Amino acid sequence: MVDLARQAFSSRNYDLAADIYERSISEHGPKPELLLGLADCFAKAGHFEKAFTAYSKACRVGCVSHKDLKHLVSSLVNCVKQEKQVDAVMNSTVMFDCLICRNMLNDPVTIPCGHTFCRSCLSKETSKQCKNCGTVNHYLNVSRIKSNILLSQVVENWFPDHCKAVKIKKDANWAFQSCNFKDAISLYTNAIEMAPTDHILWSNRSHAFCRLDRFKEALDDAEHVLQLRPDWPKGYFRRGCALYGLERYEESVVALLQCLALDSTIDTAKDYLSKALHNIIVPLSPDDPKTAVLQRELNPSLLDRLIRSNFDTSLLLPSVTVDTVRQLKEIITDTVATATNFLEGRARASTDDQNCGVIYTRDGGSSSQESTSKCISAPGSRASTPVQIPKRTNSLASNMYYLNQTCDESSSEEVAMSTSSDQTDNDNKDCPRNFNKPDVDASLLKKEDFECSLCYRLLHLPVTTPCGHVFCRPCLDKVLDHKTECPLCKSCLAEYLAERRQAVTSAVENLLEAYFFEETRLRKQQHEEELNEISGLGLANQLEIPVFVCTLGFPYVPCPLHIFEPRYRLMVRQCMESGSRQFGMCTATGDGEEDFSEYGCMLEIRDVQFFPDGRSLVDTVGGKRFKVLSRGQREGYSTAKVEFLQDTEPENPEELKALSDKLYGICYSWYQGVPQSQKDQIRQHLGEFPTVDNDNNIGPNGTAWHWWMIAVLPLDPRIQVAMLAMQSYKERLLGLKKVLGFLKNKRDSR
Repeated sequence: MVDLARQAFSSRNYDLAADIYERSISEHGPKPELLLGLADCFAKAGHFEKAFTAYSKACRVGCVSHKDLKHLVSSLVNCVKQEKQVDAVMNSTVMFDCLICRNMLNDPVTIPCGHTFCRSCLSKETSKQCKNCGTVNHYLNVSRIKSNILLSQVVENWFPDHCKAVKIKKDANWAFQSCNFKDAISLYTNAIEMAPTDHILWSNRSHAFCRLDRFKEALDDAEHVLQLRPDWPKGYFRRGCALYGLERYEESVVALLQCLALDSTIDTAKDYLSKALHNIIVPLSPDDPKTAVLQRELNPSLLDRLIRSNFDTSLLLPSVTVDTVRQLKEIITDTVATATNFLEGRARASTDDQNCGVIYTRDGGSSSQESTSKCISAPGSRASTPVQIPKRTNSLASNMYYLNQTCDESSSEEVAMSTSSDQTDNDNKDCPRNFNKPDVDASLLKKEDFECSLCYRLLHLPVTTPCGHVFCRPCLDKVLDHKTECPLCKSCLAEYLAERRQAVTSAVENLLEAYFFEETRLRKQQHEEELNEISGLGLANQLEIPVFVCTLGFPYVPCPLHIFEPRYRLMVRQCMESGSRQFGMCTATGDGEEDFSEYGCMLEIRDVQFFPDGRSLVDTVGGKRFKVLSRGQREGYSTAKVEFLQDTEPENPEELKALSDKLYGICYSWYQGVPQSQKDQIRQHLGEFPTVDNDNNIGPNGTAWHWWMIAVLPLDPRIQVAMLAMQSYKERLLGLKKVLGFLKNKRDSR
């Protein structure tokens, strides 16, 4: 029977497994292993009240370790864990913060997806998945990536007190690792005096207090951590550990579940949770004077009673009839909502600052920008004033009241804001995003510090190389067209080029927009104007186009190209970036740069396949025909001002259609007589013979099949250029007919 129950459990048929265990217990008596199996089934099925009853009975009839509660712990964590909403909020506004430790960047490292973290945080991570965007960087090797030089310099110059505190924290961490906890506490205290808003310092000191069994002080520090960053899972973990040390196991369970709701991967939190639950479930020995009271008032089968015995039920449990799991989930959901609203509130604070004359600093404080500034609120709405975070107490009821109040106020504010969002969307297109930017001395804001060392202009689409240098992405791409090394330190960037990294360094981009918004807007506008000039957007029938001097292209006909010259690699990339996805193709008529044919054809890019060394295969198809009016150059490749061509209206469309159909049959017959080896080559490069166009309205370039034949036939390039120049479909058909007749006579003469 037990084997059947285990098989059902392994198959996730928990209800069936529970039935089998219950029958076994009724037949063989309440044995510890049977009761534990039954409890695990109830826990996995989500029947937590029954699970607690079974675990409690197992404790009374045998020895149960906290490790035996692993299924209960995993089920509770799966029940309360939330989707990650916090990271999505920070993603668009983060500048100096690391999304792993939620603290200011220390030794910043930018990974291939464009997001930046502390080096120590990345080194501890076992997953290759970015904590910000979720991208999996399979070949990420933190030790091979140099620190982001620009961000390192900015943090060091703008926040010197933080950098000094970081140095002290390193000494404190070393003392902690050497088990000199008193020295570590002293050093952490010194660092806190320099950086009182650094929540990691408070967290580390809380941990040190725990190691000395000074749990009351550890709890105070943990509360301060949550006051600074209610979105940081480790703050709830520190609180849970301190409460566990104070033997306040019920509150410890809730704090640890709050931690695991924000990050369900913290194994140490799961371990403490199992120990706290074990201390709740296991009855005390009979000689303990508390036994009678606990057995009477604390029924381990009802976790909601444990919660109600410690918290204010009017605040935490609005209905005593609601099941235990939903009550816990509501507490956890409030925790996640608070973390999210905390970040959203920080972002909205920037907007309020502009309206209210308030400057927000990293510690959440404020100072008046102008003594005469006032906050004017619409009737019925909350005043736009800085919200002071109340001091947390040791009562979780008070803390949860604070959490609920914060959520309620934030929700009402979001409703009020949503009513006017539609009216202001159009007005905010040229306005900066809401950043929680630290207050920085104006003398430190130097635009020159954020200039690209290649174009000597403000960084645009900043990207970071593995060697730690930051460039404009278009500028770096141009350099890599010629050599695969960093322009500054000459480090090899072949791997960078092979991975085709295009991700912008979001921290630098956000920093530029937050502190140099007008300059960034003008730089972006300048870049767009340059791309528009390249693509010729906005002009009518005459425009300047990039020209690839190689062979001839024809309308509707595929034209695969192998691009390896740096100038043409640049040209193709600019065509892609501008959105035009097209360039002109002409055949060479001499050895000079400007020696190319007077007529050509536009090629539309359908796909680009890049090789690790920078070469590419470009899949194109012919488009419009053009006549070259003048020639020029741009960044090494040829350009031309052109006039587009199209066929004139035929005098007798029906006669032209009949001629076209007749000649199609002749061309198809000729193609069928081509040797199979040549057919295979033609199909590989130009595709199959086009089907006849049944549309009576022949387009401005004629039919696809006749251009395909002009491309296939062994014609002199000068004849092909002449046919491109013809603006009469009939003349081209007659010319094609003469060529086929000549080829037929030549074949017959053999």
